[in-house]
Amino acid sequence: MRLTQLQIKNFRNLEDTQLTPVQGVNLISGDNASGKTSLLEAIYYLSHV
Repeated sequence: MRLTQLQIKNFRNLEDTQLTPVQGVNLISGDNASGKTSLLEAIYYLSHV
């Protein structure tokens, strides 16, 4: 399955986040405590529901 769009609301420290990955490699970068791990955990959670 390919992730084409993701919208997250009120998950951990992510209040309202949208992600539209492009084909190929997508990098997630940011400052400490900016939500990188929360984003990955949301994707992980959705893959197990």
